[in-house]
Amino acid sequence: MGKDYIREAVRKFLKDKDAKVIKIPYDMKRMNSAYQWWRLRNPFYMLWTAFIVEVCRKLPPCEFKNHLYRMIGMKIGKDVTISPDVIMDWLFPELITIEDGVLVGGDMIVATHEFIIDRIMLGRVRIGKQAMLASWVCINPGVDIGERSIIGLFSYCRDDVPAYSFTAGIPAKVVKMLDKNSYLAPVKPEDRKIEVVKYSSGKEK
Repeated sequence: MGKDYIREAVRKFLKDKDAKVIKIPYDMKRMNSAYQWWRLRNPFYMLWTAFIVEVCRKLPPCEFKNHLYRMIGMKIGKDVTISPDVIMDWLFPELITIEDGVLVGGDMIVATHEFIIDRIMLGRVRIGKQAMLASWVCINPGVDIGERSIIGLFSYCRDDVPAYSFTAGIPAKVVKMLDKNSYLAPVKPEDRKIEVVKYSSGKEK
């Protein structure tokens, strides 16, 4: 029996670090490509990665959690904060790179694979240094999130996000660009002002 062309294509893609996205036409041996997901990945390995993803979903942000993600192939930098209930791709977690200082909000989805009726897509996802992603954000396979960018609440990222941008919406679009000279610039000790907002008494002054 000859090699499975889907499995062979996936194997080559995983080895080619310069490849960002692969789209594989499905041969329609079944009525939809997801029915034969095991043609892409060993089922026993998937059970292991899915177990780690589910455990990490309920853990608070901590280095132990980041270490568990690294055990299943994710590339995670230093000082990365991943909130609870984030769903990392359980089929191909090794295609996810999260660089130093990233803040990931809760209930997010980071996908590196996508099944369509007649097509399969895999893509590497990179979240750049000190990017900040709000809760309920969905990132598509193959998306690159630029460094120090901000992704707004309930956004769907299907395209690359520029560095130093505030991006939001479904699909996500650039709302404005951030000032590289002021956003996340080092703050002098004398400029550190703590602001406290108090409840209004409702009385007129």
